Amino acid sequence: CDIGSLGCEEKRKLLATIEQAVAFVITMIFQDGSSQLNSEQVLTSSVKGVVVLVKNQTDHPCPPNYFSTDCTWNAANENDKLIYLKTEWSSLWEQEQQAHKKFAWQVLFQMLHCKVPIICFNAKDFLRTLLQVYGNEISWKQVADSVVLDPRIAAWLINPSDTVPSFECLLQKYFEKPFSMGTVNTDTGTFRNASVTLKLFIYLYQYQNLGVNLENLYNVMMDLAHDLQVQGLWKLFCTLELPLIKILAVMETHKIHVNKQELKKTSEILGVNFVLFEKLKLHALCEKVHRTEIQQHVSTSEVVLNKLQDLHPLPKIILEYRQVSRYFSHNVVIKGGVEQYWPLGFSTSAWPPAGLCATHQNPFNLAVQPNIQGISKHPVRITKKQYIKGKEEEIVTISPRTLFVSKKGYTFLAADFSHIELRILADLSSEPELLKLFQEPETTDIFSTLASQWKGIPSEQVKHADREQAKRIVYSVVYGAGKERLADCLGITPLEASQFIESFMQKYKNVHEFTKKTIEQCRNKGNPKSV
Repeated sequence: CDIGSLGCEEKRKLLATIEQAVAFVITMIFQDGSSQLNSEQVLTSSVKGVVVLVKNQTDHPCPPNYFSTDCTWNAANENDKLIYLKTEWSSLWEQEQQAHKKFAWQVLFQMLHCKVPIICFNAKDFLRTLLQVYGNEISWKQVADSVVLDPRIAAWLINPSDTVPSFECLLQKYFEKPFSMGTVNTDTGTFRNASVTLKLFIYLYQYQNLGVNLENLYNVMMDLAHDLQVQGLWKLFCTLELPLIKILAVMETHKIHVNKQELKKTSEILGVNFVLFEKLKLHALCEKVHRTEIQQHVSTSEVVLNKLQDLHPLPKIILEYRQVSRYFSHNVVIKGGVEQYWPLGFSTSAWPPAGLCATHQNPFNLAVQPNIQGISKHPVRITKKQYIKGKEEEIVTISPRTLFVSKKGYTFLAADFSHIELRILADLSSEPELLKLFQEPETTDIFSTLASQWKGIPSEQVKHADREQAKRIVYSVVYGAGKERLADCLGITPLEASQFIESFMQKYKNVHEFTKKTIEQCRNKGNPKSV
């Protein structure tokens, strides 16, 4: 039913039904007629409404091994209800629409307050829309307290190789018969002159297939929940992945203000095209230069360019250009004018619907448009050559973080894990010397203390190079980097890097045993066990 057409008594009964519900299955409807269940949904299409299947039955915790392709939806329980909540309002009949909007909000608030599962495919988008539409009536805390289950995240946990499982794929996997998806045309403007009976018939025809989809979505989620429990992933799903959905939904609604003047100034500085030449043969002047694995072309990696920059000014220019380009391609788009991208003077990031573990594998896949968490705190310094005799070179400094400013009355707070990789390594290996580092409250700089401990020198004699070596060795052990990669990072020979790693392993024997044990586990079982 469309709650906008309900009378007072019917509204009271609906709220009572919601109060007794055991689950809610939700999908958003878009202006183009698609829903969140459509794989070819147009991302730019605005949300028109929300369809909710109110479940009042728990007799079948797992779905049957079949489903009907009959397009007529019949409630599995006569108390189950399919309701439509409109989220887009016109300026006409404002008083009446405000009343409908208030009741729609009352229904949604009660659903969040019930603490029963809210099942939604791409739940983050639904929660974000909820905050955007009802931002004045709902707080982020109410969203954070809700119980949300996302079948897409559950399916990804079970099969991480399928990073973007669609609703159709899940149906094909969990049910025998193929399923044909359709769109829902919610625009009834063509039928304004039709009778009330005809309008009701059209309404029922439009939504009966969507009711079938939501019923199947509920069944799929129950099946996925069973699989997660069997595979020992249910706790991870509930305690790590689901809370992240709500956190990201709230983060996407928070605006970060942009300093337009600073952005225009930076845009003018960077308005230069760099011309790269490929026939300088600089690699012939070096002893050994890395090549690409497949085509064996001379590599233009940062390590190689650092080796070549003393031979010709071009490699240094390329390094500077890449540094600037990386900041602004990952974080800030300035081509085409500032007003085109931030006409209101603020920006909001978006996070793709992937699991938390996937975001740690590739952090640059986390936030996009712009990549806020990837903005470096280190300034970029560019040397501008002067062609007038006697005039000194001009150094231009660009600080990417100055482009973003806090809202009036607010301030930015930066928070990060404290030596998370080293803490995990110490805990998993049970290395007493490493554990001691985190148990001593007077330890302020972990890596300096580690360098002192590793090299057997007093803390006050630890140099920056010693600290950097200790830090890089820890990362090479944690992420499995070899001596070649460590040598490139530290600017030393592979032999020296190998000696560093060996001496580190000799000092921290439990770490060495842990790495050997993990490799052996991979050989025997084909994969390591998750933490």
